[in-house]
Amino acid sequence: MHRYAVGGAVFAAIPLPISVSPLLAALETHMFGVIGQVYGDVPGAPATAAAGGTFIAVGGGLKAAASQATKLIPVVGPLIHASIAAATIEGMGHAIVAHFERKFPGKNFTEPVK
Repeated sequence: MHRYAVGGAVFAAIPLPISVSPLLAALETHMFGVIGQVYGDVPGAPATAAAGGTFIAVGGGLKAAASQATKLIPVVGPLIHASIAAATIEGMGHAIVAHFERKFPGKNFTEPVK
């Protein structure tokens, strides 16, 4: 999940004329699938779609507000936006891990299927 947070931060720091929230939600949805693979429970299409919609709804408002606010601040604005994106993705990653740990208590990690 740390790699996804770093990737999201780098992506959020790029000044784009559009909102990056849907793109970051896609990154979070992929992270959900990868973490599921680690626990040996690959989410199906309906679960992945539901998770993606949840990530858009939950993270979209915060990221959109931060994006608009940080665009007004030269130089440090992109850094603030990147930090917010990284913190949001990291937090969602911890929530996803907690979900799978509750679902599979005491289960050992397995290598993701490649």
